[in-house]
Amino acid sequence: PHVQWLREAELKHGRICMLATVGWIATDLGMRVSDNAAFQVSSIDAHLSMVKFGSMSQMLVWLGFAELFGFMAMIRMYQGKTDRAAGDFGLRALYPKDEAGQHQMQLKELRNGRLAMVAYGGIVTAAVLTGKPWPFFAVGESRPKTAGDRSTFCGGFQKAQARSSAAPRHAEMERSASLPFLPKPAGLEGLVGEEVGFDPLAFAESFDPRWLREAELKHGRVCMVATVGFVAEQFMTFPGFTPTPNANEAIYTANPAGWAALLFFAGFIESTSYGGKMTMLDMFEGKRDPGNFEFGSGFLKGKSDKEVYDMKLKELNNGRLAMMAIGGMIHHNFVVQGPLFPLIPEGWTTPAAWVTPDGEPIQSFMSGFVNGTSGLISNNTFGTA
Repeated sequence: PHVQWLREAELKHGRICMLATVGWIATDLGMRVSDNAAFQVSSIDAHLSMVKFGSMSQMLVWLGFAELFGFMAMIRMYQGKTDRAAGDFGLRALYPKDEAGQHQMQLKELRNGRLAMVAYGGIVTAAVLTGKPWPFFAVGESRPKTAGDRSTFCGGFQKAQARSSAAPRHAEMERSASLPFLPKPAGLEGLVGEEVGFDPLAFAESFDPRWLREAELKHGRVCMVATVGFVAEQFMTFPGFTPTPNANEAIYTANPAGWAALLFFAGFIESTSYGGKMTMLDMFEGKRDPGNFEFGSGFLKGKSDKEVYDMKLKELNNGRLAMMAIGGMIHHNFVVQGPLFPLIPEGWTTPAAWVTPDGEPIQSFMSGFVNGTSGLISNNTFGTA
């Protein structure tokens, strides 16, 4: 096999094992992503639990997307059409600028990955043979363990540090409900949905959270309208406009007068809604609630505070869903080069843009690759025929 293919496989296995080693130890130390009963299992039983919970299938889908695009990058590399190095996926965070520093970092990653592959194999073996969590040996008083229990080492360490002043503060730290491995974010008090505590990048500590919520609500409202319009575009047409089943093409077929009216209407709303106060520093003077433009507020009359809160929470969540939905709709039409329905057009095989460098569709290429008739094999680029 090609040496670049071997190095690519070695790097990817090493990276996965580095993450897997950290994940195994973190699980044995009691860290969980949720309080759901499905997550309260040992590391050994985590695989079956993920399959039952449904997260394994989601993980495979996302990894499959990453592998597909990574496979295309590897093909171009093997054919000499790019200067990509094995294992390079364009991530440059904390990457040195000089060549000597880059070489040293690559060497460290390679060695750490090799060590992690050996370490992970040892961790799994020790866990199965001993039936105990990491570090797999008794520390302090032994006691029976249940699935998902913290390791003896972790418990012993906490007891030893009980007299220190840091332990009580750590135990009393309020954690985020959505990300329990992080502290509860500050600045979300008074906002709808604050109980979830989701602000991992601490935006609310750097910007006015009311301004951020205003932007989120407006984007969500626009996207809720957009999703309805995207679906309706295939079946309905305003007078004077050209029927365009593929909503992605509507921006090219729309009547210029309609575009002008839309821009004028949106600009008028934006320029008059705040009374001239449009910056983060002054737009909330007068204690105006984020997203409250006194439009549709009549529907809230006669409702209790809890009912009003529930309606606001539903709007927020529906807006977030709509922001993701409109992105998926646009991408769907781009991939199939057609309207939204049917989701999979009759006779459709593969996206037009997903072809090999020689112009061969991926589906035909993969069939040839399996059957040994692919150009990569016949040209001795990928291996020996």
